[in-house]
Amino acid sequence: MKKYIPVLFLLVLGSLPASSQDRYDPRKALTSEELFFKQNGNQKSLANAGQKYLALDYSPLMGGFRRYRFFEGDKIKFRIRNEKIRFNETIASITDSSFTIGVTNEAAGRMDYQEILFRNIRLIKVSRRIPFVTEAAIYFPMAGLIYIGADFVNKGVDDKRFTSDASALIVGGALMAAGLVCYKLSFSTIKINDRNKLKVLETY
Repeated sequence: MKKYIPVLFLLVLGSLPASSQDRYDPRKALTSEELFFKQNGNQKSLANAGQKYLALDYSPLMGGFRRYRFFEGDKIKFRIRNEKIRFNETIASITDSSFTIGVTNEAAGRMDYQEILFRNIRLIKVSRRIPFVTEAAIYFPMAGLIYIGADFVNKGVDDKRFTSDASALIVGGALMAAGLVCYKLSFSTIKINDRNKLKVLETY
């Protein structure tokens, strides 16, 4: 099985989208609003100046400062204090101290709106796309399972099927562990506290 390791890695890397970097041109530099849109992907939210949006300032113990932005119409995943409910809803409106989410009331057949005060939010789940790393969070665990499965089904050095040797388990386990690390880098759970703050800003 060891001779197939390079082939397996080439297949995984070949399936990741390639990207290129153009030569820097000051005339093509993005404005702050365009940078917001590039990160957030919600063009409707940036159509007008003075549009309120949520800014989550994240200051991890290790690594640099990051800011996550949420606009009206975006999905937001969060949990509030003293509650076990996990919210994954769309932001309907934003004020200086709260935001409103739309919750589908299936029993009544209508959309109900619930105001969420910033001070009641306990944590927010965020994600960011890191080239190759985010894709690896999916492909590496798959590659690890395929590698272990192939070693289990095919004949090994003992000329027997349905057995796995330690080296196959180590390689497959390493791939799955690498995928877990990539997942943690791409998807985070941020606790709201004195270090990580949620605030309201406006486009201009």
